[in-house]
Amino acid sequence: MLTAVMQLGEYVLNNRDTGTGDFQNLIENPNENGKYNHILKISFESKGGDVAYRGIEYEEFSLERVDRYAYKKGSPRGGDITPTSKLTGPSKTLNKILISLNDIIPVSDKYPEELTLFKEIRETISLHKNQIADDISNKIEDTQLKKGETFIITLTIYDNGTQKYMGDFGMVKNRLLANKDEQYYIKYGGKVSKGRGVCYYCKKQKEVMGFVNTYNFYTVDKKGFVSGGFRQENAWKNYPVCLACADKLEMGKRYIKENLTSRFSGFDYSVLPKSVLRDDYAEKEFIETLKEFERCAKFSTSETTKQNLLASEKDFTEIMKESKNYLNYNMLIFSEEQSGSVFKVLLYIEDVVPSKVKNILRIKDKVDEIHLFKGLPGKGRTTYDMQFGFDKIRTFFPRNRLEGNFDKNFLEILNNVFTYKKISYKFLLGRMVAKIRKTASQGGYLEALVLQALMNIIFIEELGLFNDKKRGVKKVMIEKTKGNGIYLEFFEDESYGKIFDSDYKCAVFLVGVLTENLLNLQYVEREGRPFYSRLNGLKLDRGLVRRIYTEAINKFNEYGKNYYKELQYLIGMYMLGEKDQRDISNDEVSFYFALGMSLAKHFKKDKNSGEEEGK
Repeated sequence: MLTAVMQLGEYVLNNRDTGTGDFQNLIENPNENGKYNHILKISFESKGGDVAYRGIEYEEFSLERVDRYAYKKGSPRGGDITPTSKLTGPSKTLNKILISLNDIIPVSDKYPEELTLFKEIRETISLHKNQIADDISNKIEDTQLKKGETFIITLTIYDNGTQKYMGDFGMVKNRLLANKDEQYYIKYGGKVSKGRGVCYYCKKQKEVMGFVNTYNFYTVDKKGFVSGGFRQENAWKNYPVCLACADKLEMGKRYIKENLTSRFSGFDYSVLPKSVLRDDYAEKEFIETLKEFERCAKFSTSETTKQNLLASEKDFTEIMKESKNYLNYNMLIFSEEQSGSVFKVLLYIEDVVPSKVKNILRIKDKVDEIHLFKGLPGKGRTTYDMQFGFDKIRTFFPRNRLEGNFDKNFLEILNNVFTYKKISYKFLLGRMVAKIRKTASQGGYLEALVLQALMNIIFIEELGLFNDKKRGVKKVMIEKTKGNGIYLEFFEDESYGKIFDSDYKCAVFLVGVLTENLLNLQYVEREGRPFYSRLNGLKLDRGLVRRIYTEAINKFNEYGKNYYKELQYLIGMYMLGEKDQRDISNDEVSFYFALGMSLAKHFKKDKNSGEEEGK
């Protein structure tokens, strides 16, 4: 993984007018997640060498002023690198700012005027800490926030009427430059780890550092993690990285975060292009591909797109599929905790080739075009077209307090799709039917849920990834008539007909259709659906399906409105195939029945023709 990060760092260094000393690469955007939209400035006035506290001033966060805020996250146990911090409580945040000032002031002798100014600011904050904390609290109470929003606290100084931010001062910039190198070899209370050795990446003999921690899954904060006598100072012997390579890794990490990272189904994910770069043409293609990602990045992290991998035409997968096969991809699914200090790799998929991605998207497009998923009822009187994405699978593998944590199962399916490994049909169907049954027992809306399950089955079936899905048996020969043609043509549809691969599955599906017709009739006649209680919460088997079929016919006869005799005859014919489908599971029976109920509206013509026949 880090080799791919290094390759991207080299691209940034060689192609984007960015040097290792560039101030832009030393700071961070404190509002990267969109929650820190409000800036509270502890403002001071400088006149004639005297410094006075002005009060707390407010401004909205501005992306154009990120370099002037000069935010750089520090140690969780101490202050940030500069006197700009995310709010953790007025007093705690003031302490962090004081810690930062205490770190900056002793190493700023070459900025005498600024040094005097910052010493006076530190003294003023220390003397009036309680008042400043109260002023911050009052300003917070007076500010209207959206849900989840909070503040950034920083210092500003008015000098002859001009407001200066932390990023405007040379001593702050100097501290950031010093920290850039120090972070690689000074940590854990001032312990130093560096020495002469061979760099892990460039293989050159030079000075190497021991605390290079590009992502926080490699640490030496516990002594047992360090080989060679358990001394943290010797960490450079365990993982030696030179300064140049460390900078490339940081550049690559930042580039990935800004251009190759998005979000779907509750997960953060990054796409890491990887090229052999065998010749100039290949390198040119690699660079052009990265530029495509850069153009895509803003769209891919928008609210409408970031929730779902595969569901947007302009997501990263569209770029991946157009790449040449000498450019492979690694996909990283990760989580960051404790404000980014803990980085967990949830899934790492290596060597995803563009041709496979292209095939996945081709099948996705094919599934999206199935008419069963178009014109579905939305909010109010609107309609929408359902589109496949991994959110459809995520629906049945959620992570919440009521249903449990199915992250591991979901990520395994995601991995198997991109690596073309087999997926258990029985396991997938079992989870989907469990969700359908629970929703049914709670009186919830089933159609969209059942269609999502159908979409998942068709998608994985088209990829050929099911490893335990047996083909059914079709023996019953039925002559197509005006009355049954609508059903037979439905089963013959090439876009989804594969799932109706046995006579008995067709029978169960049609019993579901018949049952939904009865429930609709009851709602018209009695403004209720009492027959629903006879469905056993959709916990069905073959015996229950036969019982429901018989009882439904009797109910139609009781109402004197049995308009579905052609459908009933067709069910009876397909039921003859039950003996050839002994291995059908109760989950399959329940699913096909629920599917029939959900798609019953596609056969409304039968009622009209039946009514005419009955009269």
